[in-house]
Amino acid sequence: MAARGETVGVNPRTLRAAADLAGDFTGAHGVRPYTAPMAGRTGSAVTAQRASQSAGLKLLRADLMPAMVAIFSGRFADHRILTYAEFVAGVADDLDELRDAGFALPQTAQQYVAAWIRDGILIRRPTESREETVELSRDAADAVRFVTAVEQPQSAVTSSRLSNLADLLSGLARDSDPEPTSRLDSLRAERDRLDAEIARVESGEFEPMSDIEATERLREILRLAGEVPGDFAKVADDLDRLNQGLREQIITNDGSRGSVLARVFAGVDVIEESDAGRTFAAFHRLLLDPALTDAFDEAVDAVLQRSFTQALAGSDAAFLRQFLTTLQQESAQVRQTLTSFSRSLRRFVETQEYREHKRLADALERAEQAAYAALQRLSPIKEVGRSLDLTSVPISSIGAWALHNPADLRTQTEVVEHPTTPLDIEHLRALVRLTEIDFPELQRHIAATLADTPTATAGEVLARFPATQGLASIVGMLLLATDHAIATPEHETWSWTSPSGRTKNVSAPRYVFSQVPQHWSEA
Repeated sequence: MAARGETVGVNPRTLRAAADLAGDFTGAHGVRPYTAPMAGRTGSAVTAQRASQSAGLKLLRADLMPAMVAIFSGRFADHRILTYAEFVAGVADDLDELRDAGFALPQTAQQYVAAWIRDGILIRRPTESREETVELSRDAADAVRFVTAVEQPQSAVTSSRLSNLADLLSGLARDSDPEPTSRLDSLRAERDRLDAEIARVESGEFEPMSDIEATERLREILRLAGEVPGDFAKVADDLDRLNQGLREQIITNDGSRGSVLARVFAGVDVIEESDAGRTFAAFHRLLLDPALTDAFDEAVDAVLQRSFTQALAGSDAAFLRQFLTTLQQESAQVRQTLTSFSRSLRRFVETQEYREHKRLADALERAEQAAYAALQRLSPIKEVGRSLDLTSVPISSIGAWALHNPADLRTQTEVVEHPTTPLDIEHLRALVRLTEIDFPELQRHIAATLADTPTATAGEVLARFPATQGLASIVGMLLLATDHAIATPEHETWSWTSPSGRTKNVSAPRYVFSQVPQHWSEA
């Protein structure tokens, strides 16, 4: 604690990360829900108390936080969304590696993933292909970035950052100015500055940016670029909240047709036309602009050829080269999510499914009103003559619990090494014959029969060469006859011996073989 009169310094990056972890308590349309205002320290404490229930702070408070951050930062480094099966298999491999390093991780990958989904750290979504996916929630992604940034401190007071802020602010003031006179003045001033700069370059009096300033600006670019891919999780979360909010409006709106419902029936894509939908659509269109892509690639190639980038880490250079590709992949995933939400909302309305949800919501509301009315006359502990069977939790003494011993997971017995036996081709062939039809054998039998007679039926081939695989040989003969023989209206009897030694017969169409491929005799 600081003494009286002392000043306390706080890292601005820590404050920003803490603000992100506090959670975004906004509604479906980006508007904060109304709460009774609280002034001073009480309001701040209540806000922090609400934020403590966010998935990000749950991750930071978890006993397994180091292992979770390592798994999440590694698995979601290249792709924001993974299939559930792929992610669980990857987590199982990571747990084995961490256990070997001394981390106590007694549960299985499925158990850990289920707990993370239950805590809201991971989001599990179904897809149209019936394959579930998982992704980090926006709060959990902020927490992972916060932890990884602790070991990579960067100076927050740089001239490039101040210059960037000043350029953005002046550009905003110029572009939002409704007065033509002042706007013309600013444009003329910008033209004069460019003319003066052109004159200096033509006279050879210009100096390129120093390596120190260029390196500082490049670091600022990398910092800003590194924050963009993580924002896609927030965009997807905003679209999810918007979708849920629109469904709630359709269900809870009084009357047969509310404003949202009427727009859906009128053919309006309410998600695409929302503020979040239009903002993302503009970003997606800009990202796919060929002129932007070419200009960005040329700028990256030019920058990476400068001398000040020689000390740049290889991973940062690769990040810059793949930056647009990464954004396009993430944008495509969000676009797919937005399209899926739009189609789902339309089906929700057109199939009249919303009526069932509305009827259920009305029933729940009536039940709540009846319960509130009953509380005015009856005590909560008064018997009402009705019984309700509830689930129960088994209760046992804490003395019956057994402490976890990590040594139990280690192998105590010596590993016995068995000598490798030589490969037996005939044994392998026998194993294959137990599970597969031996088509080469059937082909040889047909070719050998036709070598003696110009034509032969499938039944004649089986009479000469009995079915060594039983019913499997019969099925194989039928398949070969269907493809390479001529079917006649007559029928004939095919016979084989079952594993119990009994003779089986079946009446099959009469297939006549006359010509077979040359390689059958060599099979």
